[in-house]
Amino acid sequence: MEPISIPIEEVMRFLVVLMRVSGIMLLAPLFSSHSIPFSVRTAFALILSLTMTPLLPLSALPAGLTLGNIAGLVFSEVLIGAFLGFAAACVFAGLQFAGQIISFQLGFSVINVIDPQTQVETSVFSFFQNYIGILFFLLMNGHHWFLMAIDESFRSLPVGGIQISGPFIEHLVRLSADILVIGVRIAGPILAVTIITDVVIGVLGRAAPQIHLLIVGMPLKLLVGFGCLSFSFYFLPRYLETIYSSLYRTLFSLLHAMI
Repeated sequence: MEPISIPIEEVMRFLVVLMRVSGIMLLAPLFSSHSIPFSVRTAFALILSLTMTPLLPLSALPAGLTLGNIAGLVFSEVLIGAFLGFAAACVFAGLQFAGQIISFQLGFSVINVIDPQTQVETSVFSFFQNYIGILFFLLMNGHHWFLMAIDESFRSLPVGGIQISGPFIEHLVRLSADILVIGVRIAGPILAVTIITDVVIGVLGRAAPQIHLLIVGMPLKLLVGFGCLSFSFYFLPRYLETIYSSLYRTLFSLLHAMI
């Protein structure tokens, strides 16, 4: 029985794909969740890389690439996937920031829970907004977009050919700024309504000093805040669709900015 012989080019191709997929696993929401055991994420990355290996043409590998000099490509190849994961992480950071604003306005900022995805303390509304965002992201098959972006990177980005240019830095700065924009837009209605409620309660306190503001004010603010939050859920899916559609375009524009 003849031994199984695997060409060295096939091994190199698999390792390059594995490095790009591993970058996704580092930062992308859901893929990087700490609630998923590390062994499961590792096995998923290996199986996914093995499946996507034929998509990388052998002609894309640099000439003379061997196991000895592939170590120099690890950093640049992992960065490709990590930047794609960072783009999605900024969107979900915006959702969590919206939850922080809502928690502060409604008086829940001191109540924290452990987020199983990150294993850090977060406010209850940040936890809530994050998982609503993940639910809609999965409903839109957003997790497939990372695989499509990796596939596109095989055609647009040569192995070891990532370039950190001005347009690419501009994309990263815009993604970071979107955290504030997304958070304020989602929490904006609750923020406005609770501020108006505080003003009204303050006016009532001056006009009728016999009213116990500490007893009446907080329940009234919670009632108005939760009512506005419930009403805003009607518009949230459409806004999330807009955000995720923009994320889809951002993933591919990032790849072209790396050239």
